[in-house]
Amino acid sequence: MPRVLYIDVPFEDEPGGDKNRSRFLFRTLGGAFETDLLLVHPYSPSPSQPSRTHRHQPILELQAQPPGWIHSHSVFRFDPNQNRAYLNLLSARRYDAVVCRFHSPWFLALGAETHPSRPAIMIDLDMVSSRLVGLTWRQQPSIRNRWFLFERIKLERLERNLLGRPWQVLFSNPIERDQMALDLERQGTRVRLGVLPNIMVAPTLTSLPEAKPIILFFGSLNSAANTDAFRYLMRDLLPLIDADLRRHQVRIHVAGTNPPPWFSKLIQASGSDRVTLVGKVDSMETAIAESRFVLLPLRVASGTRTRILEAAAQLRTVVTTPLGAEGIAVGTDAIVAQDPENLAAGIRRLLDAPDRAVDLGRRLRDRCRDRYGETRIAGEFLSLLNEFLQAHRDSASA
Repeated sequence: MPRVLYIDVPFEDEPGGDKNRSRFLFRTLGGAFETDLLLVHPYSPSPSQPSRTHRHQPILELQAQPPGWIHSHSVFRFDPNQNRAYLNLLSARRYDAVVCRFHSPWFLALGAETHPSRPAIMIDLDMVSSRLVGLTWRQQPSIRNRWFLFERIKLERLERNLLGRPWQVLFSNPIERDQMALDLERQGTRVRLGVLPNIMVAPTLTSLPEAKPIILFFGSLNSAANTDAFRYLMRDLLPLIDADLRRHQVRIHVAGTNPPPWFSKLIQASGSDRVTLVGKVDSMETAIAESRFVLLPLRVASGTRTRILEAAAQLRTVVTTPLGAEGIAVGTDAIVAQDPENLAAGIRRLLDAPDRAVDLGRRLRDRCRDRYGETRIAGEFLSLLNEFLQAHRDSASA
């Protein structure tokens, strides 16, 4: 049985769609290969303690060092002792493949590439990070936000280096994969780029609670994508639907972790009583299920929108932008509109016809379950990895 090393940041019992993907990847690898787990902890002035209570005990844990100014802050660096421990592990275990979640373990992947054991290297890039910070910069170009400009430049350089190596790289968004493939083809670079969609996680609620007069906006509220979406909601969208929300006695709940202080100030300054900052909730599944539908007016995003899959799992439809739905085959079972006026019109249609929101939610669940169910995506993942392993063996023996 092939032996695989999976490298990721801590993901067990952590919330968020990205952690759902991590759990899925590790679980799928563990079911098909002899799989070891290596955890890397992001840099912090107060380093986190080793994960002694991790259900799947890591074979090694590394603590990232302060980032250098020339590299993206999302790329982890390690001291010589940690690098030596990692290379010793590669020598001792002789892995057939090293699978890295995202580009954070970039230097560890380079170390594996030059190691005498020559494992195949797969990077689950998931999203094009330079696009994410680039969109953030374009929404608010200013001296105060110049970090996003510099980070975009660093990430673009990193992605060019990564995609120019003989590794298998996976994207969650087929549109981003196709664009990257086109750009590389123009440069005369041939690499292995694959698509691995995110999964729709099976719901844990045994029964759906009755929907309340709530529209839900949710996520990690301090992310660049969500701070921009919230600002867009309050300044451009809310004035168009405030009267409709009052007429139907419906409120917008903003739920998630780490809301910036200015969220409350913007709500207060709006003069509307139709938006409530809920913040962290005990169960996001329950919060979604108790809503009539989900609102995601995204203008900054990359990868695929796992929140659409989370909403679909609870039979809730979504009102979002083309960028918000990019990479997910929502068909006509979600409302997708580009500008505030059409987004507002879509919201009004669902407010006026609650049964239509229920029907769309059920159809979106069925559509996403068929396309993004775990069994199907696990099969696609293993096929990609096995095909790459065989190509790597053929190349090594040539």
